[in-house]
Amino acid sequence: MHSFLVVLQVITSIAIIVSVMMQPSKTNGLSGLVAGSSDTFYAKNKTKTFESTMARVTVVSAICFTITTVMLNLIK
Repeated sequence: MHSFLVVLQVITSIAIIVSVMMQPSKTNGLSGLVAGSSDTFYAKNKTKTFESTMARVTVVSAICFTITTVMLNLIK
C-alpha cells in the first residue's frame, strides 16, 4: 500500500508540474501595447476553454496530491 501511494504521489506531482507549465501567460507584454489587440471571438473563447481546462486539471491534481500526502503520513 505504501509503495502504491508513493507511485501515485509521484504521478500527481508530475501532473501538477505539467499542468502549471502548460498554462498560458495572462499578459501580452509589450506586444499588446505596440500592435494592439486583434483577438477574434473564436480565439478568445478557445483560450478561455483551454485555460479553464488546465486550471481544473491543476486543482484536481493538487487535491489528489494533498490526499496522498495525508494518507502517506497516516500509514507511516
